Amino acid sequence: MSISKNGFTLIELIVVIVIIAVLAVVAAPRFLDLNSDARESMLKGAAAELQQSINFAHQRWALEGRGTESYANMPGYAEGTDSAEGSNTIDSHLDMNDVGYPLGVDKNDPMGAPFNIGKGDKACYLLWDRLLDSSLTATDNVNQAENYDFYAIRQTGKEGHYSKCVFIYTKDGYTSNPNNAKHVIWYDSRTGDVSYVLND
Repeated sequence: MSISKNGFTLIELIVVIVIIAVLAVVAAPRFLDLNSDARESMLKGAAAELQQSINFAHQRWALEGRGTESYANMPGYAEGTDSAEGSNTIDSHLDMNDVGYPLGVDKNDPMGAPFNIGKGDKACYLLWDRLLDSSLTATDNVNQAENYDFYAIRQTGKEGHYSKCVFIYTKDGYTSNPNNAKHVIWYDSRTGDVSYVLND
């Protein structure tokens, strides 16, 4: 009479464990990289949404027939709650430059500096809030930047005017210098271009 042994030998168990360990080592970086890919996709989507909003504002400016004239408090798109003529509060309508791209919401009418974005760095985060219907938040306060998704600042453009907004993502590779930050969205008010930059 023979006794049947059911089960695995020690060698078979060790081989299975080694195979599982090798698969985990190979597959884990791919799963970890999915978070990075998802973050990049989300930021590219935010940049595309900002670009689309700027394009819509530009089209609205063209419909107003202003030619090459800057326009404070443009009605009809991304309107604020303060619609008083000549208003320059943070709740005013969009302010547009002479080529029809948003400069902010707090410029004077008439504009004293129609090439500069808004009044200080706050103009960039106000543009972000006004143009985007997004859960992503922005601030111009460097001391509170990590409590928001983006730190927003103005930068000078080619002509030496403050014509660019920089939105630095604060949740991954953050530094207040846009040249060293990992994820940055740029807006150039002279061309209307928005770009997402990944600094590896």
